[in-house]
Amino acid sequence: FVKLLGIVAESMLLVSVCKLYTVTEQCRTQWMNSDAPSDGGDVESILQLMKTFPGQVCANPVSIEAKTTSGISANHTGDTFLSYDVTFGFACINEKQKSKQCEDYQVILTCPSDFCQGCRTRWFNMDSPTGQGDYETLHQLQMVYPSEVCSQPVAIEAMTVSGVPAHKTSDFTYCIFCRYDATSGFACVNAEQPGGNHCQDYKVRFTCPLTFCSAY
Repeated sequence: FVKLLGIVAESMLLVSVCKLYTVTEQCRTQWMNSDAPSDGGDVESILQLMKTFPGQVCANPVSIEAKTTSGISANHTGDTFLSYDVTFGFACINEKQKSKQCEDYQVILTCPSDFCQGCRTRWFNMDSPTGQGDYETLHQLQMVYPSEVCSQPVAIEAMTVSGVPAHKTSDFTYCIFCRYDATSGFACVNAEQPGGNHCQDYKVRFTCPLTFCSAY
């Protein structure tokens, strides 16, 4: 717990310098897991994530989402969290739980668009929402465009073909996307839309490690 307080203080100092942003476009990172609950709890601080995944974590995230490694949303586990925000990150302490240790958590960050402007791919639109939904998955895109999509993207952006960022659409308001992360790509499911509506037609692009661009 003392170790955690030290991480909190250092993280607060780091992030306080980086909050003067007005965000209009956003991108999402991979799911990241830098800790396990066996040593006092599960702490996924922004600072620790930056050290564990260099170049893959923004210092000034817009939002954070946590789920267990088995896929259960943090809000549905029954655990009590010491921290769950973009200032520090995520922290679940075992001694604060009623009868068990914390679950093993992973987190994903939403970052300002300037984080994703390094080695960036073109926009891809491989699917349309006329079937079960709009699926722009990393696996499928790599199969169709093997030389244009990196195997381990740093971040992903999604927007409609008309240019509206995914997080500003009604789909994002009323539906939890089955996928929207740099680990697996993007998927919007028609069955999750209210009133029998279909998902909008989306396109995606990825931010890749700099080595991917330097190879061409």
